Amino acid sequence: MTCSSLEVCNAATTTIDIQGYNMAASHKFRNVADSGKVAFVVDDVPSVDPWRVRCVEIRGRAEALDADAAQANDLGGPTIRIHPERIISFGLGATDQDVHQLVSNARDV
Repeated sequence: MTCSSLEVCNAATTTIDIQGYNMAASHKFRNVADSGKVAFVVDDVPSVDPWRVRCVEIRGRAEALDADAAQANDLGGPTIRIHPERIISFGLGATDQDVHQLVSNARDV
């Protein structure tokens, strides 16, 4: 896994680690703790003229790491740790292609 400074990925564990304010009290944290599954979506409209949309969806197994587990993993606080299993993307390349002709790309990891 390649990480940039803007991503919340952990190259050592090949996971995406998500933290946030009051994470352990959030509904999403409880959902992950209950189900162990997650879909993480990032979408964007980089241009409205011409109309351009793009998105990435990462599906996989997830862990809800409480403060103690997070500290044991050298993390700063409660964390949702995503183990990616499938990545789906749309509109990330081909900026000259008509938006209605774009197709999604998917791969298992």
